[in-house]
Amino acid sequence: MDASLDEAGSYSPPESASDRFRVSYKRVHGYLSVTVCIFGIVSNVLSIIVLTRKHMRSPTNFILTALAIADILVMSTYPIMAIYLYIISSDSCMTAQHSLGWMYFILIYYPSIVTCHNISMWLTVTLAVFRYIFVCQHAIAARMCSLPRAKLAVAVVVVAAIVSCLPGYFVYSVQDVGPSLSRNVSCYWIVASQLAQDNPTYTQFVRWLFGVVFKILPCVLMAFFSTLLIIAMQQAKVRRARLFNTMSRVVDHDHQSSEHNRTTMMLLGVVICSIVTEIPQGILALISAVDEGFFNDVYIHLGDLMDILVLVNSAVNFILYCIMSQQFRSTFKSLFVCNNIPFNLHRKVAKADGTELNMVKNETTNA
Repeated sequence: MDASLDEAGSYSPPESASDRFRVSYKRVHGYLSVTVCIFGIVSNVLSIIVLTRKHMRSPTNFILTALAIADILVMSTYPIMAIYLYIISSDSCMTAQHSLGWMYFILIYYPSIVTCHNISMWLTVTLAVFRYIFVCQHAIAARMCSLPRAKLAVAVVVVAAIVSCLPGYFVYSVQDVGPSLSRNVSCYWIVASQLAQDNPTYTQFVRWLFGVVFKILPCVLMAFFSTLLIIAMQQAKVRRARLFNTMSRVVDHDHQSSEHNRTTMMLLGVVICSIVTEIPQGILALISAVDEGFFNDVYIHLGDLMDILVLVNSAVNFILYCIMSQQFRSTFKSLFVCNNIPFNLHRKVAKADGTELNMVKNETTNA
């Protein structure tokens, strides 16, 4: 939305520090956001290709695949909006003439991208919960962290996110603000809907929903389960030092434990990145729900900055996988550098009847 247009469509020149920042930053926002989106779409497609290989299939990787799809949906339409409003045209009816069709696209685009990002956030929470159960609740891990349960969890998240985002589709509408700006030509823009104008509490509810349910609550849950995981990892390290007193057993067990730890640390990286990039916007949105002046004077001017944080969060997971998962790197190389899975991914496992079974070593797919 345009910070220079209030809900009545009138124009006010930039005065506050936040308004001056927005004017300065929006000169580069279009190019920066398009670059991040292109990288994010390509990297998430590569992640999906790697995570859906036969030897990579697991509950955790199914959730990561769903997360990558949600992130692609977040970034797929944003470049269209950014190119139009920040590169080709302008996000102001004072300097550009916007058609009815483009504004309806923006009207539909905004709540749609919020819905996709809400799905992404709660999938990250689901990922943290699954990893917590796998690491800290061994007795129920096999039952609760199965692939069917992961599929059910993803389906529940998608449906719940869509339903919870429905109120946001009715907050704004398209209106011709040209006459109110004393212009002889039409200029359509996004303004508060009649429902929002007649019911101020409805707008406050939507902002509260956005700030708490879409931002702060998932971040709090992710932080909670991340803390439990870190504590559990430290406790497991102490137990290993006490229980295993022979060097060979320590080495063998530490090798297996280090694989689980790398997986956990990788998933913690995904979770922490979401917390860092999302919690500021959640706090600002929550304040805006109770203070209309804060929304108009501060929040709306920082919208572009919040958008780029969301886009970075959606694009960065591939980098985390490559840095922190040896199996992801090896599978990626086998797919795009050579045709065969490297030998070091395979290991032999002794079965109860004394025979051996060739298995693919799996760091990230045990949960």
